[in-house]
Amino acid sequence: MTIRILTQDLINQIAAGEVIERPSSVIKELMENAIDAEASEISVRIINAGKSLISVNDNGIGMDKESLELCILSHATSKLTCENLFDIHTFGFRGEALSSITSIARVSLTSSNNFSSEAWKLSLEGSREMKLSPASRERGTSVEVRDLFFATPARLKFLKSDNFESDNCRNVFNRLALAFPKITFKLEEEKRSNLLYSGTNDWKDRILSVLGESFADNILEIKAQKRNLNLHGFIGIPTFNKASTSHQYFFVNNRPVNDRVFTYALKSAYSGLIPQGRYAVAVIFLDIPYDEVDVNVHPAKTEIRFKDSEEIRSFLISEFKKPILNLGSMKSSSGILDNFHFPEQNIPKDASLSKAVCSRNDSSMQNSFRNFTKKTTPTKPTEIFHSANEDFFQPKYTSEKISLGNALYQIGNTYVISENGESLIIVDQHAAAERITLEKLKNNLSLDSQAILMPEICKLSEFSIELLEKNKDLLLKFGIFYDLICKDTIVVNSLPAILGNCDAQALINDIVEELSAFGVCSTEEKINNILSTISCHGSLRAGKKLTIEEMNSLLRQMENTQNIAQCCHGRPSYVVLSMKILNNFFERC
Repeated sequence: MTIRILTQDLINQIAAGEVIERPSSVIKELMENAIDAEASEISVRIINAGKSLISVNDNGIGMDKESLELCILSHATSKLTCENLFDIHTFGFRGEALSSITSIARVSLTSSNNFSSEAWKLSLEGSREMKLSPASRERGTSVEVRDLFFATPARLKFLKSDNFESDNCRNVFNRLALAFPKITFKLEEEKRSNLLYSGTNDWKDRILSVLGESFADNILEIKAQKRNLNLHGFIGIPTFNKASTSHQYFFVNNRPVNDRVFTYALKSAYSGLIPQGRYAVAVIFLDIPYDEVDVNVHPAKTEIRFKDSEEIRSFLISEFKKPILNLGSMKSSSGILDNFHFPEQNIPKDASLSKAVCSRNDSSMQNSFRNFTKKTTPTKPTEIFHSANEDFFQPKYTSEKISLGNALYQIGNTYVISENGESLIIVDQHAAAERITLEKLKNNLSLDSQAILMPEICKLSEFSIELLEKNKDLLLKFGIFYDLICKDTIVVNSLPAILGNCDAQALINDIVEELSAFGVCSTEEKINNILSTISCHGSLRAGKKLTIEEMNSLLRQMENTQNIAQCCHGRPSYVVLSMKILNNFFERC
C-alpha cells in the first residue's frame, strides 16, 4: 500500500463536506463572519434556494487587501488570537469556512475597512487562480457564492427539494436573528416574502418579529443565575405546544446549538403537562464561562460539550419548572378562534365581516383570552364532590388564583358550562378531574392498597411482562400488587384504594403502554407516567351526569389545583371565552 499526501484542493473539498452540507451551511458561516466583524446591519439574498446564489452583505469592520488575500486560505483566521481552544469568544475560529466554500463554488469577496479609502474584490472559481481587482464600496464586506457544489456535482444529488432547502436557510437566518436582536437583519428571496428585522434592545420584540404574535403571547420569561451561569429566555405555556422540536431555540454564549442537555431538561420540566408526541416551545440563552464549554466538537460548531453536563441539566430543569409551577392556570389562546364560525345560512347576502372578526390571528381577540384570571381567593368548596373518589378530592391552593364562576349547565354529560361575570367557561369534566387527581397523587406518592375481592388474571405479551418486572418496585409503591404465573400471565391481587372498582386488565394495559411509549426515561418520568395512568382510571369520567352542586364542587377544586389548564396527558381541561371575544364574534364592538 502506497501512502501519498492529498492535494490542497482535495483537502478543502473534504473539509467542505463537513462544514458545508447544504446552502443553509453557507448562510450560517457567512452570517457568523459578519457578526464577528461587528456589523450592525446584515442582508442576505438567495436565488434557487441558495444553489444559484447566496449573497451576504454587512457593514462590519471589513478587510484590507492583504487580509482579503489571506482569508480564503485553509486555517487562516483573525478570530483565534491565542493557543487556547477553550477561550473562544467568536463564532468562526477554525479558518475552514471560506476555504471550504471557495473549493466547491464560484466566490467573490468585496471588502473595505476604516483604515483605507480603497476597496478590493477577490474572485475565485473552485480554488482555481484568484483574481484581485480594485472595487468601490463603503466599509464592510460583501460575499457572493454562485453555483454551489459546481466543483462537486455529486453533492447536489443529496440536497432535497427547493422548499426544504429554502426553509433550512430561513431557519438559520432566524436563529441568528434571535441571538442578536440589536443587529438589523434582512433576507431577500425570489418567490417568497422578504424578511426584515430592525435592531432592537428588547429581546421580546425580536421574538415577536421572528416567531410571530401567537408565540410571543404564550410564553413565560425565565431569568436565573447560579454560580457563574446566567440563564435567560422564554418558554411556552404547556397548552401552547408543537408537533416537533423545530420551535425550540437554544443558544450558548449566543451561539445557536443543538444539545441533548437542553432538550432533556425541557422534556423533564413539561412531563405530564403536554401530550406525548408534542413538544414545548422555547427560546433559551445560557451564558457560561468559555472554559466550561467545548465548541470545537464538530466543524459545523452546532454541537457542544459541557464540562459538567449534570450540573447544567439540573440547573435547567429546576429553572424551567419554576415559571410553569407559578403559572397556575394560564391557557393558550392560540387557535381557539379558528374553531368558531358563523352559520352560513344565517348571514345576510350583503353582510360584510370586519377584518377584526374574520382574522384568524387578530391579537386583540386572542389577547383577551388571557385577561380572565383573577387573583382573588376563591370560595372554598361547600359541597363534597359526589363520586367514587369523594374523600380524595381536597382543595390545593396555587400561586395564581382563578375564578371559574358558577355552573350553569352540563352538555352531553361531558362538558360543564359556567360563567363568572366576565367570561363563559367550558370545562371538560374528565380532563379536569384527571389533573385534580394527579396533583393529589404527586403530593402523596405512597398510595394505600386495597385487595381485590376476586384477584384478576391478566394476559400480556412477554415484552409487557418484562416492562412490568423492571418497574415492579414502583408499582408496589403505588399499591399495585401482582404475582407472575408464567411468562405471559400475571394475577393482580391489589390495586390503589382510590380506584375503587377498577378494571385491572385495562389499568395494567395502559401502564404498560405508557412505559413502552417513553422507552428509556428517568425515574421521575416513570413516576409521572404511572401516576397519569392511575389518575385517568381513578377520575370522574365523561358521560356521568352531574348535579349543579357537583359541577360547582368540581369548579372550586379546579380553582385550587396546580396546572389545571391541562389534564395529565396534556389535553386542555377548559376554554374561556371573554365578553370581549363574544362581543367581537357577534359584532357588538
